[in-house]
Amino acid sequence: MFEQIQAAATTITAYTTPTRFNSRHCMLVARHLASDAPATMTDLQKRALARVQDCARAVDEVRKERQRVAAPALRGPRNAMVGAWAALHGALGAVASVPREVSPLAAEAASLVATLFPEGVGLSSVDAAGTWTISRLLLERIREEGLRPRLERVVTPVLLTAVDAAFSELSVAVGAEGGRVRLPARRALFEATASFSYAIAAYARALSTTVDEAEPEDLATFRAALSAIDSFRIVRSASAMTEDELDEEGDVEPESPSEPGAEDPDDPDAPYVPASDDPIDNPFIT
Repeated sequence: MFEQIQAAATTITAYTTPTRFNSRHCMLVARHLASDAPATMTDLQKRALARVQDCARAVDEVRKERQRVAAPALRGPRNAMVGAWAALHGALGAVASVPREVSPLAAEAASLVATLFPEGVGLSSVDAAGTWTISRLLLERIREEGLRPRLERVVTPVLLTAVDAAFSELSVAVGAEGGRVRLPARRALFEATASFSYAIAAYARALSTTVDEAEPEDLATFRAALSAIDSFRIVRSASAMTEDELDEEGDVEPESPSEPGAEDPDDPDAPYVPASDDPIDNPFIT
């Protein structure tokens, strides 16, 4: 009997100790826990499960904010801006290449190219924020130096309209116009994921209050309600991860399901450290 109670206590401890999770999996873990919840739960257990759901939503909110200002989200507006300038530059270059005796616009086009693009468009290696700055200065010069009428005489006005539209879109994307899109705090995702981990542990503790260690059926119900933890828990320390297991946000993929209570084979005595998802990057880099 003593061995049975000791084994049950070990199992309960494995679930009630905070466990690291990949932030990409928090909502799925929360939904699995909700679907696996025992049919009869106390008010305390229901509140603990609701807290898990709230923490999972908080993790997703941080991830959504990061996606809004991540490089892929800015790549489209940046490329549209670069493409609009390239089209204008190309059209001016095409007219400038026409023999002067064929059209007097050739000299005007060559002058405009030398004025606005003396070194070409030169935006291929510039990030979204830099592209916006360069574009703003070019548009201000076009306005202040009265170059727009000259440009519209040489090339179709549609090209300038495209530049204006692309600049407006890029301005919104980088936060220069419209509602300011702010990057969440560097530790926001780290803290949200840690809160989720602690909420899971609190839910497990709440479930454990109705477990009789001497009753195998109670322990089986307890483990079935928390089986999602086994599927998604991270069982290795961050220092033991290989480079291939770390993605661009410093997060990790879940390992194969393990038996609760399994120790870290590399450092079984390592203290618990919540997984960090904080990307160390410039959100404007494309």
